[in-house]
Amino acid sequence: MSAFHFDGLVWHWPIAIYLFLAGLSAGAVFFAIMLKHFKLASQASHSHFVQAAAIIAPIAVFGGLGILIFDLTKPLEFWKILVFYNTTSVMSMGVLVLMAYQLALFAWILVVFHQALLQWLDDRLPLLQRLTLWLVRQEAAITGVLVILSLALGAYTGFLLSALIGFPLLNNPVLPLLFLISGLSSGAAATLLGGVLLRGNPNGVEVRFIHSIEIPLILIEIILIFTFFVGLILSGGQSEVAAFNAIGFGFWGWIFWAGIIGVGLTLPLAFNLWMKVSADRKFTYVAVTASFSLIGVFLLRNFILYTGQMTGA
Repeated sequence: MSAFHFDGLVWHWPIAIYLFLAGLSAGAVFFAIMLKHFKLASQASHSHFVQAAAIIAPIAVFGGLGILIFDLTKPLEFWKILVFYNTTSVMSMGVLVLMAYQLALFAWILVVFHQALLQWLDDRLPLLQRLTLWLVRQEAAITGVLVILSLALGAYTGFLLSALIGFPLLNNPVLPLLFLISGLSSGAAATLLGGVLLRGNPNGVEVRFIHSIEIPLILIEIILIFTFFVGLILSGGQSEVAAFNAIGFGFWGWIFWAGIIGVGLTLPLAFNLWMKVSADRKFTYVAVTASFSLIGVFLLRNFILYTGQMTGA
């Protein structure tokens, strides 16, 4: 049995990429909203980090949906899931959340960058101008709805895997929360990396604010991973077998300990703790730390997806 091809494999790497991109989009939006609300206010549109999040979030969610569509056996019939909803289907409800999330996302982006948009329109397309001004007046409601939808999307990535009945590692109540927190972490990292690549100040208020939240996020993620596997081990039977198969020796064992725990969690945590008492942040520090976090979350998605399908109930 190889790490990527074995009996019982239902979902493979395109689903892991979809889960990664959906969580990243939700996390980037969440941190952009936090930056605007707590630090930047009306100056948010001028921040390279908010600009990065506004670019990354829609591209990530569209990219994830594109991968999901082409991975289906009948991709040309994907439109049906956009029209016909099944309240008992996790995937169907997830698509509904995705549609609502995208509408709220673009409405929020219009609100944040409305001054530049109205200046560019310059009395052209009056209908779009009126729509933009109306959305600006609804900013509080749009922001609140988008926060809820972004958190729902982040958790949904975990609920989707739970739909694979018969796999003890995936039928775990901690999984949605773990995917939500790791998705927020990836969104923070993507916002930081995109912001400094757009020539944002690596020692600015945005970086310091996000890093102050990243530390508790990483600690919560470590606790959730510990809880996730301890719960499986204490359950005994196939749950215990699934846990030890995942984090034991072999390819996925190395991915877990060296990639997820080492590169994805320990190094970013150590760097963030060290920088709280050291010199000013530089581009290299921000870029490298963010890249480590992104690698860790991407490996976590693949690790859970593949090892979760290796052991049946």
